[in-house]
Amino acid sequence: MYMGGMVEVDGVVYASTGDKNKWAAIEMESGKVLYHEAWAGGKARGALVVADGMFYMFDERRGTMGLARINPDKLDVVSEFRITDGSGACFSHPTIFDGVLYVRRGTALIAYNVKG
Repeated sequence: MYMGGMVEVDGVVYASTGDKNKWAAIEMESGKVLYHEAWAGGKARGALVVADGMFYMFDERRGTMGLARINPDKLDVVSEFRITDGSGACFSHPTIFDGVLYVRRGTALIAYNVKG
């Protein structure tokens, strides 16, 4: 795994990998790779956080934020958008607290209300 920020859900570890900018799901008990796929909208590896049954994924190069269903069979991205505030690489990990998603890119800190 590349940047850390791995999450475990129901015995499966999900994370970005350092291999050709792909994202993976790995069964904890057996070590079996369930999927290892590129994220089309995110052109790089990155970090992720889980909340309300969804992954919030943040691509390190372009600052693309993705929302994906938790699915051990495939990378199931349902929406995405690019963070245009700030500049440079996006090495910070997204954080969710009290229904607010915080994302830092360069010197910009952006907050999004993600309460349903």
